[in-house]
Amino acid sequence: MEIYPGAHLIECEMGGRPLYLPLLIGEREALLLDCGTRFHAAEDVPQYLATIGLQGEALTLLVITHPDTDHSGGAGEMVRRYPHLRIACGAADRPLIESPARLFSIRYDHYRRDHGIFYDEQTAAAIRDSCSGRVTVFLGLTGGETLSLGSDRLLDVLHLPGHSHGHLGVYDRKHRVLFYGDAIQGRGYRSLKGGWALCPTYLYVEAYLQTISRIEHLGAERVVGCHWPIWQGEQEIHEFCASSRNFVEAADRLIHDYLAQHPSGATLRELCESLGGKLGEWPASGHRELSFAFLGHLERGISQGILSVERSVHPVVYRRV
Repeated sequence: MEIYPGAHLIECEMGGRPLYLPLLIGEREALLLDCGTRFHAAEDVPQYLATIGLQGEALTLLVITHPDTDHSGGAGEMVRRYPHLRIACGAADRPLIESPARLFSIRYDHYRRDHGIFYDEQTAAAIRDSCSGRVTVFLGLTGGETLSLGSDRLLDVLHLPGHSHGHLGVYDRKHRVLFYGDAIQGRGYRSLKGGWALCPTYLYVEAYLQTISRIEHLGAERVVGCHWPIWQGEQEIHEFCASSRNFVEAADRLIHDYLAQHPSGATLRELCESLGGKLGEWPASGHRELSFAFLGHLERGISQGILSVERSVHPVVYRRV
């Protein structure tokens, strides 16, 4: 669907949740922001381009906001289909985007060794299968760059870390619209039917809070994410930013209160399973996904001298100092 002249959202589905891929079209060329999995890249994207009559050679730049398979997994498929296409991403995320094997190991299987938290083999196979092979990133971005799609189409690149180290956003100056990917996540992800499907999945708490504040004070008239409705106007944008911040504060408070009440400490899995129902209404089977955010809170507590970690046991145990 076209949300304003030259700006489209390719509407896709990912695990029962909405996935919107922004397509920005200039005078001579076009930019796709994220490409979904290899299945979206093979089906949804080319079908939409054909529907609006956009020639493949006009699609010259794929900007990947962050390394998750529903945003970067189709990069290899896109390059095969569109030979004029070049890939850009956050410089800090480049190794994960270029190598699906590295992405799986560092992002999805990161919690196995210390915490005994990992996906079953069927789910792990599906994650791997959603990627379309190694790619070469043409341009690593750090924020502050300007991309031009024509004399009247300037896009500012913003560094919006927290969900990943190199997470990017793109700001359309003329229309004052921010495309933020998954940079901030409110209270979580809703399903296509409207119910809660998944908890927030930020990783780095301080960076995430700074990104919330930056988006809140950017002065955008609209902010457009990949899994959420379009938030329009100061009040809606402020409310979404506030809900994102409130979740972080609630999670931090619950984790520290729980550890204060359990002097012998707790594992990451115990914290996720004990506190998940107090933070959101997503299915209980999804509580383990809190490991992304909760580990960020625990690591921040350690850096602040509030928490300690016992690594001589498995899974590792966290305690209040």
